[in-house]
Amino acid sequence: MVSPTTPSSLLALADSASPSEGRWQVPDGWQQGRGAWGGLVIAAIVRAASQAEASAGFPLRSVRSVSAQIVSPVVVGEALVDVTEVRRGSATATWMVTITSENTTAVHATVVFGDDRSGEAIPHRPPAPVHVPSWTDIPLVDIGPPLAPPFLQHLRMRPVSGLPYTGSTDDIVVWLSYPEGHLDAAAMLALVDGPWPVPLVRICEARPMATLSFMATALIDPAHLDSDQPLLFRSELLGESAGYATERRQLWTPDGRLAVENLQLITIIT
Repeated sequence: MVSPTTPSSLLALADSASPSEGRWQVPDGWQQGRGAWGGLVIAAIVRAASQAEASAGFPLRSVRSVSAQIVSPVVVGEALVDVTEVRRGSATATWMVTITSENTTAVHATVVFGDDRSGEAIPHRPPAPVHVPSWTDIPLVDIGPPLAPPFLQHLRMRPVSGLPYTGSTDDIVVWLSYPEGHLDAAAMLALVDGPWPVPLVRICEARPMATLSFMATALIDPAHLDSDQPLLFRSELLGESAGYATERRQLWTPDGRLAVENLQLITIIT
């Protein structure tokens, strides 16, 4: 369960990914290639839908999932953001968000909000947590321009395995956080897009890649997380064919709870 409300301790992300009245001033300094970092785009989608949901005149529901197709770069400058209610049920609400950049439809997304349906727990076997050294034992690595995309200067990373361009078959495991502040729905869902794609680990030279499809489910309300501790990121390559790779990404709490599950389709650009 993820509360869509903005926390009192704002992240830099909050100011950079907050559309207003159908317009979004995409900031400089958050790029990944020609367009904005995908995580920033996801945060803007969630914030736009959350603003619409909060203005709809109904009891505020929590963000449950976001699904987006990022078909074109969202470049620095003004982008248009259209938010439309798709359906409102007795316990859920679904919003469609479209972002237009440079007169081109760049993003088409849906955000689902839902009430708390707590009841009798359904027996299940949770996914196995990742067992790695404590984040306090992993050094902080300064990653940013000019060697890395500009957006990475806004994140804090403690890599454990899966460094890019090493030709390794390891999964990516990174202790991951923002410099400060409490996570909200948009910031937590953006964070899962922080590290590099797994295909970059498998190769030994730079290749351009981009996220084409993004689907994430939020399983923990970030209001219940300790803002002083990072989340553990893990990503694994599920398959690759014809220049398209499917990658599963996860965020875990330090005590072993799955916070975000994310599936991405990565295009390997030639």
